[in-house]
Amino acid sequence: MTTRIRPIAASLLLATIGSSTSTARDADDQLRVDLHKGPAPKEWIFLETTGSVQRGVLVLDGRAEPSRAFFRPYEWEDVALEASFLVEEEPSGVLACGFMVRARDASSFYYVHFDRSQAILVRSGVDRSWNEIRRMGGLKKPAGSWHRGRVECSGDTLRVWLNEVLLYDAKDAMLKGGRIGFYAGQGRVHVKDIVVTGKRRKAVAKLEKPPPSRKFVKVCRDAGAGAYEAFPDVCRMRDGRLISVFYAGYGHVSDPTEAWPRGGRVSYCVSEDEGATWSGARVIFDGPDDDRDPSITQLEDGRLVCSFFKRHKGSWLTYSGDAAKTWSEPVRLSGTYYLSAPLRELRDGTFIQGLYYERGGKAWGAVIKSADHGKTWGRVIDIPNGGEYLDAETDIIELSDGRLLAALRGRRRMWRSISKDRGETWSAPVSFGAPGHCPYLHRAADGTIVLAHRLPATSLRFSRDEGKSWSDAIRVDDHGGAYPSMVNLRDGSILIVFYEEGSGSDIRARRFRLLEDGVEWLELRGAGS
Repeated sequence: MTTRIRPIAASLLLATIGSSTSTARDADDQLRVDLHKGPAPKEWIFLETTGSVQRGVLVLDGRAEPSRAFFRPYEWEDVALEASFLVEEEPSGVLACGFMVRARDASSFYYVHFDRSQAILVRSGVDRSWNEIRRMGGLKKPAGSWHRGRVECSGDTLRVWLNEVLLYDAKDAMLKGGRIGFYAGQGRVHVKDIVVTGKRRKAVAKLEKPPPSRKFVKVCRDAGAGAYEAFPDVCRMRDGRLISVFYAGYGHVSDPTEAWPRGGRVSYCVSEDEGATWSGARVIFDGPDDDRDPSITQLEDGRLVCSFFKRHKGSWLTYSGDAAKTWSEPVRLSGTYYLSAPLRELRDGTFIQGLYYERGGKAWGAVIKSADHGKTWGRVIDIPNGGEYLDAETDIIELSDGRLLAALRGRRRMWRSISKDRGETWSAPVSFGAPGHCPYLHRAADGTIVLAHRLPATSLRFSRDEGKSWSDAIRVDDHGGAYPSMVNLRDGSILIVFYEEGSGSDIRARRFRLLEDGVEWLELRGAGS
């Protein structure tokens, strides 16, 4: 049996978004705003530059990363937020429109996540943005059509409606009051005809854009090559310390110049306290080219191997047998294929390195293997691209049954491929159904597979069924540099490193613990936190 929403009484006033000069207070529980008289940027707090008011409609472009807007003037405790929304059609992504209520800051609020076929009620907090309360799936909500959503808060009771049908109610008493707002996730959203019902009060506190959490440290701010650090990787060394390698230069591409005659270099920092503090930067390799995108692996035989590429000169490896004090002369893996992920050592001792190739309007992933611990390497083995342009940045993980899973970057979506014969042949790629760059696969201490990536911003997902299904994206940080890497810490938590992007980009690290339905962000107490 379905329950239909009661018609709004004639005495209630329609609240459509509008300019501050047109706001009228007709009753303590009413607000009317008319955006058709012109945009009202002062009444809306846009946390990203992708939000605006266009011809009487709030437009939020969340295709690259979430786009959020909060209504500035008022706060509500008991409140009903109702609006019409449309998400433009896209071939991939969750295509979500979110309704936010009781927002006490830019991180803490209740929200309803209306995606392609679900309505998920969530509580967001500073340390964890996805505290799921209840969901309903199987909804008929096609993209490209207008729908009517509604969320009500009355005391500790929350109710969710879609297209005049009550979907469910739930209980949660954590948040007492705050602003209302909307967001777009992996889609471009239009919102209009907003009705806000409830006793309001003037909002006093500012609502600024904070980072998702202040629980991070800076691994490196300046490695001495131009103060731009990017593309990090991390692993635990045999002696128990953590080592993070990264690119150091003066910009995203640091070709040799008069000021920097050797261009970008491969550098590293070391932590002796599980990632809380880090040493100053040291150099692994600084050749005459732009040496970049390094990754690091601790091998079973005790050696460290750092993989990186030289701009226009292919992929290379260098080894250390003394815990990063000295490094071998680099050896070239391929002159035409490139890499952005670490060498992986399989359970049988085989080395496998993910590669990728781009030329002539085509791109695909690949691997190369060694059966003698890196003394010699076989041929490059291409992974089918299924007709897609896969700029790949291939990473590999060994599954519990011995199969290999490859994660691959695509122009609009991430893809995955499976090998049943130790990497000799690969299946046609299958889409993850969501965008993502620079994928990094990691096995947590409890066996969960964690996939970190760029888009939206820096994010991660996890799988508890060996890659058959994946969680929704969990935001790590608002910075969009990414190229993340992870390492297990002694207490069972995980350290993730990534970079910021932009002038003076730094390397960051955060610590988290996997929960049944998400992650918990944990303190890292060190310089820069």
